[in-house]
Amino acid sequence: MALLARPLIYKVNRVTSLIAGLACCPALAFAQEAAPASPTDAAPPAAAPPADSTLSRELGQRLDELDQRARITERKLELAQEAAAQKPPGASVSADERGFAISSPDKAFELKLHALLQADARRVFYSDDAGLRDKVDTFLLRRVRPIVDVTVLGLVDLRITPDFGNNTTALYDAYADAHPTPWLRLRAGKFKPPVGLERLQTDNYVPFIERSLDSNLSAQRDVGLELWGDIANAAVHYELAILNGNADGTITDIDNEHAKSYAGRLFLRPFQLGDLRALGDLGFGLAVSTGNEKGSGALTSGAATNTWLPTFKSPAQNTIYSFATNTTDPTQTVFASHRHTRINPQLYYYNGPVGLLAEWVHEYQEVGKGATGGAVNNQAGHVTVSWVFGGDNGFDGPRPRKPASWAAKELGAVELAARYAWLDLDDLGFTGSTFADPSKSVSAAKDWGVALNWWLNRNVKISGTWDQTSFTGGAGTTKAAADRPTEKAGFARFQIAF
Repeated sequence: MALLARPLIYKVNRVTSLIAGLACCPALAFAQEAAPASPTDAAPPAAAPPADSTLSRELGQRLDELDQRARITERKLELAQEAAAQKPPGASVSADERGFAISSPDKAFELKLHALLQADARRVFYSDDAGLRDKVDTFLLRRVRPIVDVTVLGLVDLRITPDFGNNTTALYDAYADAHPTPWLRLRAGKFKPPVGLERLQTDNYVPFIERSLDSNLSAQRDVGLELWGDIANAAVHYELAILNGNADGTITDIDNEHAKSYAGRLFLRPFQLGDLRALGDLGFGLAVSTGNEKGSGALTSGAATNTWLPTFKSPAQNTIYSFATNTTDPTQTVFASHRHTRINPQLYYYNGPVGLLAEWVHEYQEVGKGATGGAVNNQAGHVTVSWVFGGDNGFDGPRPRKPASWAAKELGAVELAARYAWLDLDDLGFTGSTFADPSKSVSAAKDWGVALNWWLNRNVKISGTWDQTSFTGGAGTTKAAADRPTEKAGFARFQIAF
């Protein structure tokens, strides 16, 4: 019986769940523990009870079956684990302050959804111009932009940005961006051209509700191709573009002639090198654009619709300068004629809560009027300083250290900003009312303003802005021009962006 117990014990060890039950079996315990009887006490010779042998064989068979089942179960578990390891993980879904995203496990394919909503209120104070008040004192949806970003194969990005604000529908961004390396990228489509540092700043991060006066001298968007990239950990940024060439402040998609414009930008950030980041983020550079842009004085339904020339606006978005037009005589309508060049030195500096952004734009614009032609030289610039309480400042907007929370008694971050801006238009344009009417268009403007922005977090902002702009010219009569009344405007905004 002792010889039979050894394989039983081995099988018991293979099926641990049966150990306790076997320990309680008297027949098995007797077989393992009984000592041989002495000759004097030995019972008459007889075979072991049949019942015990039968029981041992049955237990052995059952243990064999249980052992086989355990082996099968273990193998199935191994196969399931191997299959799970080989099966690729599914797409992931995420949501944070940067928007909503669906992406493949390796991030090679991504779909990101963003949005920008800016609900504004405007009011002009202390103005005797009833027409001015009626046009400005209003509530409006300044920007309503759903933004779609797509990444394909980890190599090409696509952005589409329509805008439904200002009671219009327009396409602002529509481009593909191939990026084989950080220092060599190719962008094709409709995008922001290089001129205008504040223009390049994302709309929801500009400290003031409306951009400065020098934004009148740069195009909002243009269509073309651009090579760009970052070198040495973004210490050097470059852009080289060939574009249709757009008039100031416009987003036109279609070119009206074969000639193209060329633009470039070189921007240096020396504190990105080595251990210099503790000194802050200093950036400075130069952007230029030049090309042939040609419009026409031809009338369509009594209006000149293809002059390829802009109108300039004040911070309250009132028209303060426009080139001369005539609804009956196309020879008295001014249009763009050939060379259009912009030069734009740029500078910013951010360190902790402190921020500074400054730039200057010089523009050379050739124009025609009937059979005559000429050129105007315009220039504008601004300086903006800002301070963030409870957060860090940056070109890509303030970053609150802690989001606003009533329970935790946190307020988010508060941004204070001050700005001085100027616009100086060429007096040649007013000589004999050749290109502009001095009783309707100003020759200069100076603006100072203050802004208060409450950032509850990176996505929600409540803003207030005061701008006061004085003008030279723009009123009176053609022969006796006078200064347009000072514009004193207040703005408020509720913004959600992600």
